[in-house]
Amino acid sequence: MSAAPSRALFLDGSAASHETLRAATAAMIDVVTATDDRGPFPPSSPDELRSAIAGWDPLPDDGAPLAAVLDGLGRDVLARGARVSDPWCAAHLHPPTLISAAAAELAIAATNQSMDSFDQAPAATYAEDHLVTRLTRLLGLPQTATGVLTSGGTASNLLGLLLARDHAAGGPNLAGLPDRSARWRILASSGAHVSIRQAAAVLGLGRDAVVAVAVDETGRMDVDALDRTLDTLTRAGTTPIAIVATAGTTDTGAVDPLDAIADRARTYAMWFHVDAAVGSAFALSDRLTPLLDGIEQADSVTADLHKLWWQPIGASALLVRDAETMAGVREPADYLNRAEPGTALDLVDRSLDTSRRFDALKILVSLRTTGRRRLGAMVEHVVALAHRAGDVIRAQDGLELLSEPQTVTVLFRCHPPGASDDELDALNVDVQRHLLATGRAVVGRTRHRGRVALKLTFVNPLTTHDDVAALVLLIADTAAERIATPSRRPHPWALPTPSRGERTTA
Repeated sequence: MSAAPSRALFLDGSAASHETLRAATAAMIDVVTATDDRGPFPPSSPDELRSAIAGWDPLPDDGAPLAAVLDGLGRDVLARGARVSDPWCAAHLHPPTLISAAAAELAIAATNQSMDSFDQAPAATYAEDHLVTRLTRLLGLPQTATGVLTSGGTASNLLGLLLARDHAAGGPNLAGLPDRSARWRILASSGAHVSIRQAAAVLGLGRDAVVAVAVDETGRMDVDALDRTLDTLTRAGTTPIAIVATAGTTDTGAVDPLDAIADRARTYAMWFHVDAAVGSAFALSDRLTPLLDGIEQADSVTADLHKLWWQPIGASALLVRDAETMAGVREPADYLNRAEPGTALDLVDRSLDTSRRFDALKILVSLRTTGRRRLGAMVEHVVALAHRAGDVIRAQDGLELLSEPQTVTVLFRCHPPGASDDELDALNVDVQRHLLATGRAVVGRTRHRGRVALKLTFVNPLTTHDDVAALVLLIADTAAERIATPSRRPHPWALPTPSRGERTTA
């Protein structure tokens, strides 16, 4: 018979287990804080990172002291990660997290409430339900609205479009999709998130069931193009069953004209889903809330809280206009969510997950600690940073602003005079990769109208206007250096990282 595990391995109500937890937490905090003064990215090649990590055994026969384990992981992993709180880590919608939310992660892990059934998470069940109800009110949804937390925007979009598909079918998918589903179409702008096409594939409709609607010069869904697309689909004998509007596109930060899209959804009896993974946070600000006019008409809304609500990954929500539309998600199980008179709420009836973390706790702790007004001011600040970047890019020789900043992203490119489009593409790829390889800055890269573009995404409330100007000038200077020294291409993977003082001057 194997030996019983040490009491020190688990919380068991004893003073010894409590002291073990305190010591382990303190040791982890020491490792995290010891690696908190580094550059935005490690100046190490993928091979160097892979080799360092391959040097230790993930599953040794016998355990090692926690201090030794943390020393290795701190050195080889935590100290060589992207530092999202650095002002020059500005490629993705990947923010620093509120300390109060990070601290709450300990309680989530230590208490291990599983959000699928009341008898696994009694108070936690009602805490999450209360949170999502508050989010529906913030976005102006009616009293009938409800929701559930998910792991991220991709999961929220999938659940929202599952509801749309079942709505079109007249009920949950019990015997497979009806024959008419081959004619079903989902509309979304050409700037919509990739998860929309992925969801269509998972739901059995196929990626090509998603029809891209052209955008205008700002990146917003073009309403005239939408009308033409709807007319074309109808004439072709297909059935538009859902339309996805985006509030904060990944590349341009555009917010689609939600009111106008809601009108078309009603006219064509389509499910209206709003992917507000980014834009839901605009509702925190009295000044930015008008960007979301029309979201209150949505049938379902994706709201990511691990973006501009500054929560640790994952923290997203799928909010629905009418709680009854989620009934088809329920899959009863005798051992779990029994349908009995007077039974308590089981959140598995709203979710595609069974076991699920009590992520509502970190959200509740941090939102109640920070407050809406302060959160709203932080959202306004990062939007202002994007406008500042646009101004600096516009004034800087050798840079071209590709799209006027609207929310938190800025599209531009290095554009020295006399270069062809192909040369510009090569230069911008080289600049982005060189900055990453040397650990100096994390700058995004995408394509805009078929050509390589650089992208800055501002989600860090610690970033200042001077940080933004300095980053833009670094990019311009790097482009000039790469043009002047073509023999340095391809870029080296390990050049010295500048000191923090060098990164903070405009």
